[in-house]
Amino acid sequence: MTTPYLFRALLVLLILGVIGGGVGVLVNLRAMEFSVEALVHSVFPGMVVGLAVGGIDGIIPGAGIVAALAAFALTFATKKHASEAGTAVVLTSFYGIGVVLSLSVGDYSGQLDALMFGRLLDVTDKRLYQAVVCAVIALAIVVYSWRKQISVAFDRTFAQSQKSNTVLVDATLNAAIAAVVVAASSAVGVLLVIGYLVIPGSAARLIARTPVGMVAVAMGTGIVAAVIGVVVMTLDLPRQVSPQAAVSLSLIAVFALAIAVAHLRPRNRKLYMKASLADA
Repeated sequence: MTTPYLFRALLVLLILGVIGGGVGVLVNLRAMEFSVEALVHSVFPGMVVGLAVGGIDGIIPGAGIVAALAAFALTFATKKHASEAGTAVVLTSFYGIGVVLSLSVGDYSGQLDALMFGRLLDVTDKRLYQAVVCAVIALAIVVYSWRKQISVAFDRTFAQSQKSNTVLVDATLNAAIAAVVVAASSAVGVLLVIGYLVIPGSAARLIARTPVGMVAVAMGTGIVAAVIGVVVMTLDLPRQVSPQAAVSLSLIAVFALAIAVAHLRPRNRKLYMKASLADA
């Protein structure tokens, strides 16, 4: 791939596939999809302010600052109980502020769609480096807290009895989710990144047997979807295909394949057992 803008787009998508898969597994195991929804929408005011102050290159820094605040607010709102009401309050508050700001900064209000759905083919070297930094942060958080995250995912009460600070565990996962959202903010926007944080982990849950296996499958799902998305967006079609839409639909296609594999596996196992009994 010699076209620079396509190469950078592919790199960003591969990065999202890897870190989205790793973080997405923990999201799936801990049933934190609604928290993903909250954090995805909560970074919006940071994107608006970043765009207004620093242009497109200011989106990721602005989103990063607000993402840190949103992760803290979400952890505080749910620290005693995994309350959906608290999560909803955080989502509504931050996103409402973002909408008000987007309508108050003049010409930038017309770029609402770009903020929500990103500009995948406009990724510059600077924004690519910013995304890499966010990805490294997210990956480091996952690796550092992996054992405790798994412990809390399978039995939160037991983890608390073992003196684990479950609030801190929640905070680290919220921070990892926020880092992924920020990494994707200028490329695929704040809405489509939900796919990278939910779909690969869900696909892995259908196929893999262990958490480590889930991570491998989830990362593979994200990488395959990235490659398919880039191929689709470069096809010579009568109508132009939205790059972000191509990537999102590629995730859905890979997820559908995972469903098919999950349904075929029990049937193949039964056929194998019948053949073994017949040979005996």
